[in-house]
Amino acid sequence: MPTGSKRKAPSAPRDPADDCETPDVAYAHIAPLLRKLAQRLGKPPGALRIWDPYYCAGGVKARLGALGFGDVVNDPDADFYDVVDGSRPPPPHDICVTNPPFSGNHARRLFEYLNSRGERGEGKGTTKGGPVARFVVLAPEYVHRKAWFEAPRGTFFMVPSRRYSFVAASGGRRENTAVDCRHWRRERSCPRGETCPFVHVGPGIDPEGERVAEEARRARANAGFSGGGGGGDGGRVTVAPFDCYWHCHLGEFTRSVAAAWRQKHGRRGRVGVRMVDGVEGLPPPPDKSAKRARGG
Repeated sequence: MPTGSKRKAPSAPRDPADDCETPDVAYAHIAPLLRKLAQRLGKPPGALRIWDPYYCAGGVKARLGALGFGDVVNDPDADFYDVVDGSRPPPPHDICVTNPPFSGNHARRLFEYLNSRGERGEGKGTTKGGPVARFVVLAPEYVHRKAWFEAPRGTFFMVPSRRYSFVAASGGRRENTAVDCRHWRRERSCPRGETCPFVHVGPGIDPEGERVAEEARRARANAGFSGGGGGGDGGRVTVAPFDCYWHCHLGEFTRSVAAAWRQKHGRRGRVGVRMVDGVEGLPPPPDKSAKRARGG
């Protein structure tokens, strides 16, 4: 599923569904946390050093910059996995704010790296359990249910009231029509409908009818069709909404920053996001069987 800023190890196959960027609204939801962290570090928000290790189209700098965070590192020539394997150091930073590719094992490798950073690198704080990395990571809603998932004690989640629709960096469907949609091949229906970036043609049933319908869908996409919701991204192509949460740990300031957010925003019903203290309070998995029964 498309997600935020992307860069993969050169040896990994490219998944076009990963070529999407995080929408403005998602960054707006975590901006109060970042401002409070900057205050705790004794610096203005514009001087908070933010590192996004996954590069897509560089939009993270503009989006965070519009919120007052002007010191953002998102290097198109740097590969995060060079940092993971120790061949290059991470850039100086106060916190890692990122949205890893949802495909493959990228989320797992990111969290394993963050969990290993207690004794090395920048952007770490200290808790009673020892040093811990500061991070705010947007990841799929199922990540915390994975057997490999571990997070520092005190990690909390920011859960949006509406699913985020990500911004296609490479033209969405227009750019990715050579890739078959696995939902369409398996079920002859797709939950993403017109916003799906993959090809809705497969063997059997009525291949000629599917081909004609697919050409019509491509024509609409090439004419600038945009679906799946807004997010303040200027009419650029967006993809179908996806269930994901911000996974947050701010080092030694985790408890105080979370408490400050609750005091200011916790009782307001229109902020578009709520804070959840632990995995026990997260919503149950979405019911995908009902969606499939309706044909998408």
